Amino acid sequence: MTRTSTIRLLKIGTIALAAILIAAYAVWRSLDYARGPEIEIISPSNGASTASSTVEITGRALRASDLSMNGAQISVDQQGKFDETVVIFPGVNFITFDSGDRFGRTAEKILEVVGR
Repeated sequence: MTRTSTIRLLKIGTIALAAILIAAYAVWRSLDYARGPEIEIISPSNGASTASSTVEITGRALRASDLSMNGAQISVDQQGKFDETVVIFPGVNFITFDSGDRFGRTAEKILEVVGR
């Protein structure tokens, strides 16, 4: 191999490596968007029982542009965390969370809390 062909091979290899790195970075950054929104309830756990007339619900909305609880919009911070207090009636209470992202994908989570 001549010196010129070695330099040409190094240039082509460097360009190919840069292209692969750029493509891998683009795929890695787009994975969150491909997965869609997700709702995570931190507390209380699903099926929890309480003697109190209210319960504080904490959680996170991941990759979501909006979040609602039982049809009413709730606010989230920049990390997607939310904290809401809900009135609990005797018996099983179903609390529905809906979220959506900017691409039109949605997620739903139903939390059951038993009031005594």
